Amino acid sequence: MKILLCISEMPYAEPTVRFGGLVASLVASSVTILNVIGQESERAEAQKTLAQAQKMLALPQVATIIREGSPAREIIHEAHEGGYDLLVIGGRDDHRLSEMILGSVTRKVLSQADNSVLVVKGERQQLKRLLICAGGQVLNETVVRMGAQLAKVAQARATLLHVVTPLPGMYTGLGAMEETLSELLQTDTPMSRFLHRGAEILVEAGVTAEVELGHGVPAAEILRQGREGDYDLIVVGARVLPGRIRRLLVDDVTSQIVDQAARPVLIVQPSVATEDE
Repeated sequence: MKILLCISEMPYAEPTVRFGGLVASLVASSVTILNVIGQESERAEAQKTLAQAQKMLALPQVATIIREGSPAREIIHEAHEGGYDLLVIGGRDDHRLSEMILGSVTRKVLSQADNSVLVVKGERQQLKRLLICAGGQVLNETVVRMGAQLAKVAQARATLLHVVTPLPGMYTGLGAMEETLSELLQTDTPMSRFLHRGAEILVEAGVTAEVELGHGVPAAEILRQGREGDYDLIVVGARVLPGRIRRLLVDDVTSQIVDQAARPVLIVQPSVATEDE
């Protein structure tokens, strides 16, 4: 795996460097640290920041790159040209007026990147509990496998969460919304098969895991579970939209989770391969 770690200035970039470095060490990945400057006069300070980040990572394979230009554009360009599997970027908790109008760097990267993106928020320094969000009408096995891979190497516990919306018309045979998970898993419905398959992937990976069935608005339920369960990482899938449409629309559920979660969020692209594939 190849990781592109995107940082700005210290000390604001420290949580991104630490958590990105933790993931890189777990998956034995090479890391390239990217710092984008606005003008040449900022190069010396950027070099100093990169040296600090290298020292913090203390990993055997770390390269550094300085690019000049628009941060989002240069990050996307380097990600595309370098063939990285994962982008790691910090997520701002304060939404300034200019960011709401123009769109933050993180938001632009999420809407344009073809790579999976890890948005680091908060001060998490461990990976002991993962919340893997299955989502959608069809099980996103890539998301589950990626979460399983991370949980396995980190020896972490994982929870596979599927949220049932108020109008689950795509699931024939589902009874009342209050139906318990144990009752549901004994039925032969699409949702039951969906959850069984997700659980099988985690078991095959040798991960200690549990399955949770949530009810309500997906983003709100995922955020609630992440908060109340004090998870170190939320793993979700990226919505696939073709060409120009993808540039204009950001999946509302993913967007809300990234905006509001007080912990790292990994957005997995369908093209990502795991070690099991």
